[in-house]
Amino acid sequence: MRSRSTLQLRAIALVTAIALGAAACGGSDDDSSSSDQQQARERVESLYAALRASDATKACEQLTEAGQKQLQQGGRTPRGDTCAESFQKFLDRGKKEGGLSLALKAEIKSVKVKGDTAVAKVSFGDKGPSGDVNLEKVDGEWKVSAAGSAPSQ
Repeated sequence: MRSRSTLQLRAIALVTAIALGAAACGGSDDDSSSSDQQQARERVESLYAALRASDATKACEQLTEAGQKQLQQGGRTPRGDTCAESFQKFLDRGKKEGGLSLALKAEIKSVKVKGDTAVAKVSFGDKGPSGDVNLEKVDGEWKVSAAGSAPSQ
């Protein structure tokens, strides 16, 4: 069994990774319609707004089903926890430990769409890191495709 502090550090790291963006698919310079770009941008904006508001239910709504499952499994939460319950635990710990500070500075720089995938480039303050948020179109709706990542180069 892992110690409480190890689990807290993992939760904070996961919340910080979410703030840095969800990288899994890669990007492209081929843009689709501006409507798709706008819808993908709005989805990413909704994710960061939910993080800023510590609204776990709203944050989970922005993720694909696979992203929600990844979040639940990554948290090592008790079986039966919903995405929102798992995410709320991460948000509470991240807020307590200062792990959400990057989300407060998130600014979408660009969105590139190729078919049913998109990549939003996000920066976190003037001198802060940047990251990629990968999305996919599911049943005609853009969703963030993963729950965590590393910063982009």
